[in-house]
Amino acid sequence: MAYHPPPSPPPPPLPLLGIIGILFVYLVICYLLLDIIDESAEGEDLESREGRRNSGLSEEELQEAPCFQQTEIIIATSLCGICLDSFASKEVCRMFPDCKHVFHKHCIDLWLVRRPTCPICRTSFVGRSL
Repeated sequence: MAYHPPPSPPPPPLPLLGIIGILFVYLVICYLLLDIIDESAEGEDLESREGRRNSGLSEEELQEAPCFQQTEIIIATSLCGICLDSFASKEVCRMFPDCKHVFHKHCIDLWLVRRPTCPICRTSFVGRSL
């Protein structure tokens, strides 16, 4: 008496493969359309994006922005929102006046040269002193 393995299951029916293929094509088209709509909704062309790259604070504005040493000021968070490192005693920091977010001076200065906004809440500081 020889052992015969059970027969393999039949292949899936052709209509099921067709439905799966059509669904896949539909999802790809939806993804591409949403990507196009998202890009056009921003309403920005390449020139405005390029102009925004260098719209951060100047070196003079950074020099005028006030700093403080982490001593007696109580900070709501103990971590810099950019490097995620803790604030050490006597460390030089900057606090934004409106949102009160605090960062290491060396971290936020690098950010502000590129973008004049708070990296956490995006509060704009264009035309304002920090």
